[in-house]
Amino acid sequence: MPDENFFQLGLRAGPRLNAPQLSARGENSTFQGDAKPFVANQWGIGLDGSVTVPVDDRLSWHLGVQGEFVGLPVPGYGVYTGVSYYLGSERLGLSPALSVRGASDFGLGNNASTSSLFGVEATCAFTVQPEPGMSLGLVPFFSVQQSLVNPGSQVTTHFYGAAVAAQVRFGESRTKVELSGGFGRAQSGDTRWNAPVVGIRGGR
Repeated sequence: MPDENFFQLGLRAGPRLNAPQLSARGENSTFQGDAKPFVANQWGIGLDGSVTVPVDDRLSWHLGVQGEFVGLPVPGYGVYTGVSYYLGSERLGLSPALSVRGASDFGLGNNASTSSLFGVEATCAFTVQPEPGMSLGLVPFFSVQQSLVNPGSQVTTHFYGAAVAAQVRFGESRTKVELSGGFGRAQSGDTRWNAPVVGIRGGR
């Protein structure tokens, strides 16, 4: 939709990249890595809202906000912004994108410290539209962040992997549903573990 803004709202889940730091400080239970990837102290679910603003027929600007549900062990709130560019036809194409992001728990978590994360992420979506109103994509991603747990802990973190996504439009309306899922490899300092990523969003 190169002539209209596109709004999305939904849920996303992925790794808590500062989990090894908090565990090493004794503020979380023992970090369990691949043994228990879905344990709440190292994997979280949050609300995700975004708007895509077309700059021209192929270039788009993206702005988003995220926030965890109240009651999770380490609440966090963040923003992200970036640009993407579409190459290809209506049926087949790819879209490289670059974004910057930041998040913090503002000291509101159950831990004694304040946790923040700042970084950049690069993706490239390979997409196909098998029929009007349905799009499928494979999205490899790579991100690098500075994870700050104050006072006294700063670690460079990496998260890379791929997700598959499906977006389906309802009839002739602008309303769409997007489902995504995949896996990534997280690295915080010398600690590495596999992390699932899933999401569901509605948009119009």
